[in-house]
Amino acid sequence: MRKIYLLIITAFISTAAYSQTEEGTWQFEVGTSAFGENTIKQGTSTGFNLFSTDGTTIFSIGAEGGYFFQDNTAIKFGLGYTDLDFTNFLTYKLGFKHYAGGNVPIQMDLTGATNEDQDTFGGGTIDTPDPLWLGFQIGYAAFFSDNVAFEPTIRYNASLNKDFTDEGILELKFNFVIFF
Repeated sequence: MRKIYLLIITAFISTAAYSQTEEGTWQFEVGTSAFGENTIKQGTSTGFNLFSTDGTTIFSIGAEGGYFFQDNTAIKFGLGYTDLDFTNFLTYKLGFKHYAGGNVPIQMDLTGATNEDQDTFGGGTIDTPDPLWLGFQIGYAAFFSDNVAFEPTIRYNASLNKDFTDEGILELKFNFVIFF
């Protein structure tokens, strides 16, 4: 009998999640992340972040959106702004997000940024190259209601611009997603 109840509950949860990710649905996503060691080299956030490392403060604000062009698969886009002590970045993101089983978001995207200005820092001008990343993430979507989910994810950003950095960045992300 327990197996039958478990099967019914699993079917209900899968059906509830699936209706949020069906073709024609939009999503809006905001969140924050915890960065790894090389936080100063991030510079490409589409979320809300504020932290300081080695005397440098980093502030980011942004959001992501997506459109489900087929069931469980969305094309994603994002915009963000990052303010470092010595320069600013306007961040963009384009990629795909797939919900395996309706509750496991898997995302792959290209994230880049344009250096907004070249400030003077310590008496000289800093020439900061534009970052470019190939990002991979996987997580779990916990649906609180018909159109709201909390998605904790783990993400890895592989650098595609070795002039900016040759190190990858591992992040833990905590996002709230609204489906409409």
